[in-house]
Amino acid sequence: MQNSAVIPLLLALALATPVATQPATPAAKPVVTPVVTPVVTPVVTPVVAPVVAPVVAPVVTPVAAPAGHFATPAGLRNARLRAEFGERGLTAIRESPSGRVFRIIDDGFSIVVDGVQLDARSLPSPVRRIARDSVRYRWTAGANTIDITYELRAEWDFVSKQLQLQGGAGRRLRVGTVTPWRATLGETPTSHVEPGNPRADLQTGDYGSALRFADGDGLLIVVQNPFLRVEPSDATLAISYPADLDWRSDDGPFPVDRVLIAPYRQTGRRLPLRMRPEWLMHDVPTAPGLDEREIELFTSMVRAFMRYHPTEPSSVLVGWTFNDYQIDVGTPAGRDEYKRILDRAAQLGARHVLYAPANSALSRRRASADYWSWEYVLWLGLGEQIRRGEWKPADGEIPPSVKEMVDYAGANGMRLLAYVYPVLGFTQDTSWLVPPAPGDPNRFADLGVRALQDWLIQSLVTFYRRTGIGGYSFDHTFLGYPKTSRYAQWFGWRRVMEELRRQLPEIVIDGRQAYHLYGPWGWLAGSYPHPTFHDEQPESFIPFPGLHFDRVSADRERYTAYRYRNYEFTPSELVPGYMTHQTPRADDRGEMPEAAVGTDTLPNRFRARDWDYLGWRYSVLSSIAVAGWNNVLDMIPARDSAEHAHFSADDIRWWREWIEWTRSHKELLRHTRTILGEPRLGAIDGTAAVVGDSGFLFLFNPNGRALSASIALDGSIGLTDRGRALAVREVVPLEGRLHGGPRGGYHAFGDTLRVTLDGGSAMVLRLHAAAAATTPVLFGTAGTVTFEQEVLRLSGVRGEMGTALSLTVALPAGAIVRELRVNDVAVAFTRPATGIVAARVQFEGARFSRMHPLVAYDSANVGGRIATTLSIPRRVVAQLAARRAAWPIPWTSEDYRTTWLASERPLLYVQIAEPDDRWDARLLIDGRPVELRKAYTAIRPARRTFVGFYADLSLLDPDRSYQIELELPSLRPGQLQGIFIENVEPEYTTAIAH
Repeated sequence: MQNSAVIPLLLALALATPVATQPATPAAKPVVTPVVTPVVTPVVTPVVAPVVAPVVAPVVTPVAAPAGHFATPAGLRNARLRAEFGERGLTAIRESPSGRVFRIIDDGFSIVVDGVQLDARSLPSPVRRIARDSVRYRWTAGANTIDITYELRAEWDFVSKQLQLQGGAGRRLRVGTVTPWRATLGETPTSHVEPGNPRADLQTGDYGSALRFADGDGLLIVVQNPFLRVEPSDATLAISYPADLDWRSDDGPFPVDRVLIAPYRQTGRRLPLRMRPEWLMHDVPTAPGLDEREIELFTSMVRAFMRYHPTEPSSVLVGWTFNDYQIDVGTPAGRDEYKRILDRAAQLGARHVLYAPANSALSRRRASADYWSWEYVLWLGLGEQIRRGEWKPADGEIPPSVKEMVDYAGANGMRLLAYVYPVLGFTQDTSWLVPPAPGDPNRFADLGVRALQDWLIQSLVTFYRRTGIGGYSFDHTFLGYPKTSRYAQWFGWRRVMEELRRQLPEIVIDGRQAYHLYGPWGWLAGSYPHPTFHDEQPESFIPFPGLHFDRVSADRERYTAYRYRNYEFTPSELVPGYMTHQTPRADDRGEMPEAAVGTDTLPNRFRARDWDYLGWRYSVLSSIAVAGWNNVLDMIPARDSAEHAHFSADDIRWWREWIEWTRSHKELLRHTRTILGEPRLGAIDGTAAVVGDSGFLFLFNPNGRALSASIALDGSIGLTDRGRALAVREVVPLEGRLHGGPRGGYHAFGDTLRVTLDGGSAMVLRLHAAAAATTPVLFGTAGTVTFEQEVLRLSGVRGEMGTALSLTVALPAGAIVRELRVNDVAVAFTRPATGIVAARVQFEGARFSRMHPLVAYDSANVGGRIATTLSIPRRVVAQLAARRAAWPIPWTSEDYRTTWLASERPLLYVQIAEPDDRWDARLLIDGRPVELRKAYTAIRPARRTFVGFYADLSLLDPDRSYQIELELPSLRPGQLQGIFIENVEPEYTTAIAH
């Protein structure tokens, strides 16, 4: 929710010194190596919009394994794997049914405790215990004991190894560098890849290592945290991390993050090591990355340790996306406005609302003690009082204005989520406060301090139960303060999240800045991490060049979801959605319009009207395609009275039906996968949710020009049933249209499906087994088929005006056709194959499609002078007039400067890849200058949000040819993506041209 200004953030760089290991020795006494604890030097570093990382590895207490899982003196076994053990640890993993064996010669570990390195190679032999579902070793090192537990559960494709350190009652231990995996394999890998998100500013590292062998097999070794140092050397691999934290033995054993070891067979299909940066014209050179099987296997590891097990998809409305902080619910008028929002949210299917309005009866913006000055909206408006210790969750009286809104949401079948910053300077205990930074009046708390963790857990649980809310949104969760180590802070925040989930299993936890940058192991207790992997404000990300912000935001969300799935290994149940957009909150000066100085009130009401009338459906489908388990609703037509009044019942029904669709297809959506590569310029992208021989494909064309894609109907999209004919039926945009296969009828497993999408459009296809045809079946469009006396009649056949369609009809065996009539018009036909009738039908009207192109795309075009003609059909002018009547919003001059508002305007759009707002361009129509404006997603001229040039053509007469001349800057070949007419939607007709 933060502003995208330069924000000061305290960052400490802790330089961890690697600990030298000792050679193996037969001595009975442990050989110990003194270790010098690294000195941490605080560094104050200003950063732009604090970057945050996903939290990593929860420690899971061993539980009883399911039936069918057993241990023998030889090891652990399930249907896929067998783990074998010797006197000191794991010795081999065998795959079934292939019989492939991965030998482990020296399964070791080390851990630095109180400056002394405890190394398995120099410790006495452990005591081994074999149980039904685990093998456990106990090592003794002076006053310390180290338990190592190996598990292989029935449903796992991996073996788990976990260390626990115990130091004796009453002791306080200093845990330094931990090396939970150090082993030499029986053969040397030919290559290896380390997945992860290394960042020097966060001190994060790798997530593990994928070791690949000459025969195409591999061994994936992962440790459940993001701070790993992976050191491969020939056949030896060591994985360590700097814990650097204090631990009280009275709090139980110290849990070292699990090691997960999984054998696999490579597919040979590899993603790049790094994603292409957003919306670049060309690929950025990068080494090959993970194999598809490695990604699948890592994701299954994450799913196996999820603490959150949703039974229904979530639907959360995010209040700040429509600037709810401007609403003062401390007043009756403010509460009435917010109730209107809650009413609309309930109509659209939301079940939770991230609630962050102002409440002047409880807090003041100028008293906020965070970098973004949002504290006044935290904890339902009680945040400032809670921080100062003036209102206690255990016994503070719940203010009437709070109770009224909680109750109103409940009456609508919804619950509120409180917005919370966990690292503010809570005054209850000074031990958790970070030393103040010079010149910074704000104080912050360090999540590495257990006392803060305990207080947060108790306060959050108590506040939840007393107020009747549905959960929390956590933001401002910075883990880089110069008090405890980065790992200690990450570990502490993970503990808070896990304990919340344990005590409140049903709670919704919306994750925001900043822990989302630390990888998947810290998200296991939450509902989902940050929906856009950054802030949602337009200034916070590079937009795909487009005039409709809902489509721009949807393209960013799919790009983010691609990263979550393929580079952060996030199961479908945790991938976040994002519907519509966050309304810009800055004015032309780049500032929030504050109320008059001295009033101590809120920012003025600003941009309450911001509904993208033509972009929102694309955005809803985009969110469901990538994240149907987490439907995050953003800007909705509710604050502005005109938008609220004119949002139609059909639109409400359409939205709500898709939310309900996610609930009725929830099990299918667990199998969502990306297809066609990451969202990018010049390509269609999409997802598949398919099991067996049925499911759905969601396809998107973010580009201005129409594009085609080819999709293999095989295992790459999840199909496994090879024996049955396959129907591909369109749901959106033309419901009921069957897509024919290469032979003219239904598809078969292994066929290639070819589709074409208009610019800025979405397509949803349903796949299902086709029943044997006993009557004629129409492919290529929707319609009704009758067959009588050798006359084949197609009725209700629709096509886009001015276009031609290729139709085919599959006939029952033995059928003879002598005449084909389409919408009662006789049409010539052919018989390209046995049992197939084909025809090409032209529909009446002037062709003028969505994103109508004025010039054909030319990869050699370098800008400069471009001349063309334009004639806008009268039917298009009538369409725009009808939209104005259906959406009669009283637009202001500012609204007209917003390209996604006032969509009754035909806009000429110059779409350019990697645009630069320092460019200038000119437009002439019939030799007369016409204003060519610069378009921004931020409204104000923020350079990184520049998306190209546009002009309003509302004054052009219909059915008249105009000469268009554009003078564009000099561009690289292919940089000009096209010149289009925006705001025109497809129109369908049944009229056949004779």
